[in-house]
Amino acid sequence: MKILATLLIGLLAITMNGQAKKTTEIHTRPISLLQGVGTVGFELQTSDKTSILFDGGYGQSLIDAPGNTVTTFMVGTRLYLSPKGDEESISGSYITARHRSRFYNSGSYGANTNMMFGKKWLNDRMSLAAEFGVGRQTLLNQDIGNTIGSVLPTWAVTIGLRSK
Repeated sequence: MKILATLLIGLLAITMNGQAKKTTEIHTRPISLLQGVGTVGFELQTSDKTSILFDGGYGQSLIDAPGNTVTTFMVGTRLYLSPKGDEESISGSYITARHRSRFYNSGSYGANTNMMFGKKWLNDRMSLAAEFGVGRQTLLNQDIGNTIGSVLPTWAVTIGLRSK
């Protein structure tokens, strides 16, 4: 966790150099909402091909730990593989590295640190992104899966509204 945070802060410091027109989006994750956890966050363009992600959420998850209220925070970065230019920057295919922490009212902790490949589509100011990958999963302070490191498939869908 400390290494990931250090890398993300380093990337932010290097890429937030004012050389690119910044695009921002506010977003939500409908799969999380269907699971009982509402989220809101944003993506901020940091260079022609990179952005940083932040979001938070709160609710009673139907899957993670039924009966527990969860507060969740996510930080990540995206590298866009095919930027489209100024009007459609931070869209197209990308690779995401991110970490999500989940804090339960029971005092337990869960996390998901992963790498994903995705694609973002734009329609005027609205965006839709879908991504799939693998990551290390923990739930209620324990690894999920086998003893090889709890590396499991992961996915995300994001709906966003882009600033003009």
